[in-house]
Amino acid sequence: MDPQVPKVSVCLITYKHELYIEQAIESILMQKVNFAWEIIIADDCSPDGTRDIILKYQKLYPELIRTVFQQENVGPGKNYVDLINAARGTYIAYIEGDDYWSDEYKLQKQFDFMQVHPDFSLCYHKIKWIYAYEAPHDADAESNAADPPVSTIYDVLKKGWFIRSCSMFFVNFRLPAGFADLFIGDYPLHVLLADKGRIGFLNECMGIYRINDQGLSETILTSADVISLRKNVKDQIFMLKYLDRQTGFKYKNYLNSKIVDELYRLLSFTFKASKVVFLSELRNAIASNGVKFIAAGFIKKGFSKLKMIKN
Repeated sequence: MDPQVPKVSVCLITYKHELYIEQAIESILMQKVNFAWEIIIADDCSPDGTRDIILKYQKLYPELIRTVFQQENVGPGKNYVDLINAARGTYIAYIEGDDYWSDEYKLQKQFDFMQVHPDFSLCYHKIKWIYAYEAPHDADAESNAADPPVSTIYDVLKKGWFIRSCSMFFVNFRLPAGFADLFIGDYPLHVLLADKGRIGFLNECMGIYRINDQGLSETILTSADVISLRKNVKDQIFMLKYLDRQTGFKYKNYLNSKIVDELYRLLSFTFKASKVVFLSELRNAIASNGVKFIAAGFIKKGFSKLKMIKN
């Protein structure tokens, strides 16, 4: 087999992962495979020792490891796109620099699955969690324990982000223009892939996912929380409208429902925080989306809530 034509590209993205990157790389190198492959590592100009560690491994494995080194901090979106679009393999296995794989046959198992399921565009597996912001402890909480063996685009649209990044193994395709402007990469990639084929679930735990931040708290009513939430909602809506365009408006009803959910989340939060802020956000929502869209969406959401209460 020609080593210059990899079947699988392992794409590792990193930024300031000095404490974890070596474990991530070692977990990749331990993989036992019967196909040609490559490892691509994209570093977004980390200010710590991350790049030095990558260079050490590239020197040890020059035929296997390629790098995408940003010369300045370009942000996660562009680094993500540059990484994925550098892949030469038929398939891509994705991992972040603070996660690692725990099964030495992970790549082979996912490769074999995709080979016998050509109508699938993505497969994933269970992972375990570990929390970086707490005292170190065993990662004992498994994800996706009840997932079905097959999912579709409608499952992705309804359930949201349920495929953990270090478990993703998917058909290579070039990310479209504008993807780098999205505030996250995983979920929109899931949608675009699910639009191309079905999704398979391997009911085995083969990776460790490290959680590094606790997210936005919606229980503390401060101006900083309102600002953060407003930006998050704006980013979510921008992403949903982008996906609507990229999928040819085939899932408009699902995506519009998610936009309504985001606006409702923001307005509910600001209503508790400040009536002045609430009215301001309501005017902005109407100006951006139209009275008809807001009214119809919120009425539909109200009926859904009543139905849930009744049941």
